Amino acid sequence: MKKTFYPKIFFPSIKLIFIGGFLCFLFFLFIKFQEKSDSSIDSGFIISAIVFSLFIGYIIFHLGYFFCFYFKYVSLTEKEISIFELNKLKTTKANLDEILGYSKSEVFFGKYSWKSKSVVIYFKSGKTSEILSSFVSGIEDLEKELKRRKVKYLGFEDYNTGWFFREYKFNK
Repeated sequence: MKKTFYPKIFFPSIKLIFIGGFLCFLFFLFIKFQEKSDSSIDSGFIISAIVFSLFIGYIIFHLGYFFCFYFKYVSLTEKEISIFELNKLKTTKANLDEILGYSKSEVFFGKYSWKSKSVVIYFKSGKTSEILSSFVSGIEDLEKELKRRKVKYLGFEDYNTGWFFREYKFNK
């Protein structure tokens, strides 16, 4: 029997609305700037417009990266798991005997202001895939299905940050 765990729509749609709003704002700011280019413009206005545009660009990049990194679609059959990751634009398929195990964890966003439970799946090839409860529905059911299919539970792991990405405890 095939079990499917769909991405949650609420948080990603809010992020996409903000990204769209920020892009529209930058577009209208650019149009206004083009209209005022005929008259003399104060250099303080130009500097503040550049700084503000860079700040909005950073927010757009951060929201877009956050959306793409955690957006996943998981499908589990009797002998195979399939995980679609938006940041890689590919689907990872593996037999259940190719899974080293899984662990439970919590991911913190901000300085402990918001946390989300997660399941980290370790493959024997050394790859990992982290599935967050805030972005994928039914993560508790996924954990139950992994237990039922006798995938090894490796334990709870704390959130450890690396230089650029998270460091996982049970990697080889």
